[in-house]
Amino acid sequence: MRRFLVTIFCCMSLFACGQANAEPVRSLAKVTKLTNKQIVSLAAQGFDIAKRGVNFAEIVLDQAQIKDFVMKGHPVKVIIEDLDVYIKKAKASQTKNVAYFTYVTMEKQFKAWVEEYPEICVLESIGKSCEDRDIWALKISDNPKKNEPEPAALLMGAHHSREWPSVEVPMATAKKLLTEYAQNEEVKKLVDNREIWIVPMVNPDGVTYSMEKSKYWRKNRRNNGNGSYGVDPNRNYSYEWGNVGASSSPSSDTYHGTGPFSEPETLAIKKFAEREKFQASISFHTYSELILYPFGYGYNIPNPDSKIFVKMAGDMARFNKYTPQNSAELYPAMGDCDDFLYGDLKMLSFTFELCSTFIPPASQISEFNELNVPAALYLIDKAGTYGLVTPSGSDELINSLGFDGSIRAIVDNVDLFAGEGNIPMRNEVLKQLEKISQRAALLVCEDLRKGNSESWQRIKNTAQATLALSFIRNRVLFESAHEKNLYREDLVEEIKNS
Repeated sequence: MRRFLVTIFCCMSLFACGQANAEPVRSLAKVTKLTNKQIVSLAAQGFDIAKRGVNFAEIVLDQAQIKDFVMKGHPVKVIIEDLDVYIKKAKASQTKNVAYFTYVTMEKQFKAWVEEYPEICVLESIGKSCEDRDIWALKISDNPKKNEPEPAALLMGAHHSREWPSVEVPMATAKKLLTEYAQNEEVKKLVDNREIWIVPMVNPDGVTYSMEKSKYWRKNRRNNGNGSYGVDPNRNYSYEWGNVGASSSPSSDTYHGTGPFSEPETLAIKKFAEREKFQASISFHTYSELILYPFGYGYNIPNPDSKIFVKMAGDMARFNKYTPQNSAELYPAMGDCDDFLYGDLKMLSFTFELCSTFIPPASQISEFNELNVPAALYLIDKAGTYGLVTPSGSDELINSLGFDGSIRAIVDNVDLFAGEGNIPMRNEVLKQLEKISQRAALLVCEDLRKGNSESWQRIKNTAQATLALSFIRNRVLFESAHEKNLYREDLVEEIKNS
């Protein structure tokens, strides 16, 4: 105990010798002997909680706050003594060839990709930031200048300024899709059958400030007019906007703004998502090595698509070994991006908390990219299977499915919902599965009329496609009875006896 107290007060003396200016030194500290109720209360008070466990939280604190926790009987272990110094070290860890993307290098890379791969990508500014920077979005698809009826996925990074790795994974995913399109069949299928949008820097002002000023900074750069700056973009969305896990104080790191979508960055995402009608998304953050899904604004909030969220989060966790969980299990927070995208727009929206610290050394960029790019590709893929049986899965998307896409959607959803006990959920899924099965049957019959039985053989051997098979059988037998030579007699006989 004596050694522990010596450690605490030594740390505190170091803070006192830190910076002799008006801005207090901020540290990352592990505070223990906390109940869940206390952690939730701390979030509601506007504390910047980076990670939590059963009886602890890793929190951004100044010297006075650390002293207050110690005086109240909560042991404190300082993880990072001075977060501004930490940012400087992260910046210094970079080399000419291994470095985090800045706003300038991201923009330059985007423009280079558009010039090199004009057939499969286009660049668009979806809005302007507080300081008038473009919020860049890269679209990757086989006909990028057209708005095709294809399942759409969105990857976003850097809602929060100091979370530099959150820019890297979207950029690495874009690089893989573009550079491997010509030789990787799986990548080609994704690009040809999806509309993929990459927005790596939702908050370009904050990222630029953090990088150029070597400052530990979370928010955007809104001038709040009272000597404080910044609104937390991930507390500024409209769905259940409020004070749980967010603050109404402009000086707080979790300040939620004057109202929903008060910030140009979040308003740009809102208008963009409403326009594109995405089926699935990932918003990348740091840190904690978690995969989070809605709802996050309160405990035990009913989620009609919870089975899909749990399945997808679990599958993505197989790639990066992260822990999948409901967002509120971290701590409840109102006004976050995922709750808006799912609650209002019915997207399958996830948050990845990357890494085990805010900004790992630049030498680790390739490592965390390798873990997370495959998970991002999985989400892009499943936007066209699980995404079709949620409210965002429109008839237009289903009626535009190719045969391969329809079969994969049938298999994924039948496997997931077989024996579903929730009758309302099962009925909703069955409505969509019936439409997908009808689409598959139509495509098979078109092939059969051309004398091509390949798709028929494939669907016949797909155990999950019994509904589609019944549609095929009924259609072929009806049409062949009314029009001779429409189908080959041997195929009609095979279908009749199948």
